[in-house]
Amino acid sequence: MKLIKNHRVPASLCDPDLKLSLTGAFQTVEDLVTEMMGALHIDGITCMREYGAMWVFVRNHIELKKDLHWMDEYTAECYISSFSMLKMNVDTVIRSADQEIALFSRLELCAVDLQTMKIRKAASVGLGENTPPEEPAFDISFAREKYMPETLLEKLTVRASDIDYCYHTNNISYIRYLVNQWSVKELSDRPIRMIEVQYVNQTHEGDTLELFRCEGDAPEKYTILFEGKPAVNIIVSR
Repeated sequence: MKLIKNHRVPASLCDPDLKLSLTGAFQTVEDLVTEMMGALHIDGITCMREYGAMWVFVRNHIELKKDLHWMDEYTAECYISSFSMLKMNVDTVIRSADQEIALFSRLELCAVDLQTMKIRKAASVGLGENTPPEEPAFDISFAREKYMPETLLEKLTVRASDIDYCYHTNNISYIRYLVNQWSVKELSDRPIRMIEVQYVNQTHEGDTLELFRCEGDAPEKYTILFEGKPAVNIIVSR
């Protein structure tokens, strides 16, 4: 099943240049993915209530091919592109009014048992014959990089506004932490065109995090540590 939506870029998701922001792109993908999963009755709330588990983002690779501006019309498609015994990939493709690809994303998820916090089999949370994968529109291979912390950029505290319905830090908060390391001018002059986020460990309200720039020049790599261990790794290209 493909979720297909026609929409316009809202002001709330735009940056100071009136373009869809990086956090806005992540928010758009998250909203589409959760709506698509809801239509298949495998969404996070159903997963909790009926299966005693929660969906966890593992990795998200987003490429921004073309700028979308405030009130620009676009068409979005969101669908399951593959799943295995333990993981599921969900692809999102956004096309501008002229049908050029403006954004695409591949999000990898897994289900975690609420009591044991161990990964559950996909079939145990509703994936199977009723959720066949669609043919992917593009090919993405997730990065395999080493993240060696080099320069401490900021210490951060997870606040109430960062917490989602699973009571851990929302994936978009990590993106906001990273984006805040640059000025508006820097982001405007050198916009991020690709970002891949690896969600390694959960963090929670009150946790103190450390955001590091990692060794190496290109691509840019960052890691967010909690108690000396990686919570999130991020790779960026411009």
